[in-house]
Amino acid sequence: MSWRRPEPDPYLELTDDAALRDAVAARTEERRRRELAAEFATWTGTLRDLAERAVPVVVDVAGAHAHRGVLAAVGLDHLAVRLHAGMVVLVATDVVRTVRPEPGQAAPVATGDRERSQDRTLVEALVRVAEDRIRVGVAFRDVDDLATGQLVGLGEDVLTLRVDGVDQATIYAPTAAIREVLLDP
Repeated sequence: MSWRRPEPDPYLELTDDAALRDAVAARTEERRRRELAAEFATWTGTLRDLAERAVPVVVDVAGAHAHRGVLAAVGLDHLAVRLHAGMVVLVATDVVRTVRPEPGQAAPVATGDRERSQDRTLVEALVRVAEDRIRVGVAFRDVDDLATGQLVGLGEDVLTLRVDGVDQATIYAPTAAIREVLLDP
């Protein structure tokens, strides 16, 4: 009696075919969902996704400089970036040119589809800073120098900054002129 190959089991082949079809269908559905999510991606949603995943990013700001860190919050008109040194910088969103993962980080296609950000404006965030009398560095639009000192007042559309230095000068500026605020520089 010689050895013969066993006859194929038709039931086993049916289950193998079904498992293969299910695997292909699952991959197809996953790809369809990713493509759909990318089609409906929003700027705010993408930024929130990066913040929630704590992805190290580079935030390029108008004026040829960048901040490296993790998005700590996405406000209505600003981003809060926790820098690698531990400080936080608030950046007006209209001066943000690009946000990109740090080199070496995974960079998937934008998929965040949420429109809502935190319900806080840059001015509302600065109200808390003024209450706590935290030292700040304020960068104003179209001004090269960083003004450092203590935020001593914040009105409806004006801030009062007592500048560091011998004379403790006071600066009044429209809040619309704020480009960036470095907390506790």
